[in-house]
Amino acid sequence: MEISPSASAVRWRKTMALVVEQGGGSDPAANAYIDLAYADAHHALRDRSGWAGSAETKAAAVLAATEYLDLSFRWRGERLIPGQPLGWPRRLARDDEGVVLAGVPAVLRLACAELAWRALSGPLLPDLAAGGRPVREKVGEVELAYAPGASALPRFPAIERLLAGLVRPPDPMERA
Repeated sequence: MEISPSASAVRWRKTMALVVEQGGGSDPAANAYIDLAYADAHHALRDRSGWAGSAETKAAAVLAATEYLDLSFRWRGERLIPGQPLGWPRRLARDDEGVVLAGVPAVLRLACAELAWRALSGPLLPDLAAGGRPVREKVGEVELAYAPGASALPRFPAIERLLAGLVRPPDPMERA
């Protein structure tokens, strides 16, 4: 049995638009840190054939990347405008060298493009089954073991390093 989307769902997908944060924080509809032109140019420069698909598919990947960034990191400073939809722009934010972080930092846009590419392969924040992390898993010839305390969520070390200057240091209590 084939399930077809409702007319309203199709209409929503066709009208789904990226509203890019331009750095002022005043657009209540802002939902992305980059547009498709930025993402296309970023991935073309790196000769990534995996950045493919319809404009709607790529837009969904950019939205997922933006959401991941704002849900996964504790940014320095505070939102420029209370109630703005995205985490950036910020005020009172400085990098490790004391430079004021104004608007939407270029490194954040770069990270968004990188995560959008990864989002085409699957969810960046997948739902996890209850019951803890597996210690050992065997499927056919392949066997995986996880270190105690290892997170079951995917990590993106390159993204974490890119954004290190934008992220608040951990609270002392979080290290315990």
